[in-house]
Amino acid sequence: MCVRIQIVTLSSILLAAAAPLSSAADDANTCSLLTPAQVGAALGEPVADGKQVVTRMCEWKSASGKKSVLLTVFGQMGRLSPVERFMNSKKEVAGITKTPVSGIGDDAIFIPGMGGGLSLNVRSKNSAFQIHVSGTGVSEDQARRTAETLARQAVLKL
Repeated sequence: MCVRIQIVTLSSILLAAAAPLSSAADDANTCSLLTPAQVGAALGEPVADGKQVVTRMCEWKSASGKKSVLLTVFGQMGRLSPVERFMNSKKEVAGITKTPVSGIGDDAIFIPGMGGGLSLNVRSKNSAFQIHVSGTGVSEDQARRTAETLARQAVLKL
């Protein structure tokens, strides 16, 4: 009986994760929040069209294949709203230095990526998203500038 309850709970979480966007971008393709031109300009080299990885997640890869930008729009997950998920991302974690960012959306925070790269989590009204920048030759400074630039553009479409 305990196993069955866990399976139902996992199914509920997976269904919630696959639900449509819970923002002004409802029914929109996450890739439509940024253009390849915007991503390429921010990253410093041309990128291919964004590829919808899964619902609410789009990835752009540089022409060289060495750099990438991943945009994830937070959706409802179980009982957690997108804003609650954003707030959870701000909680302290041992060994990870999170840096607040001003001037982007209503609240934003940089989070170093495990295994490389850098993420910028942003809350704007009742929406939240993450931009993760990574790749060979991407300095932390470039990742920050790229993520900030793209986040300001994505906020306008939410």
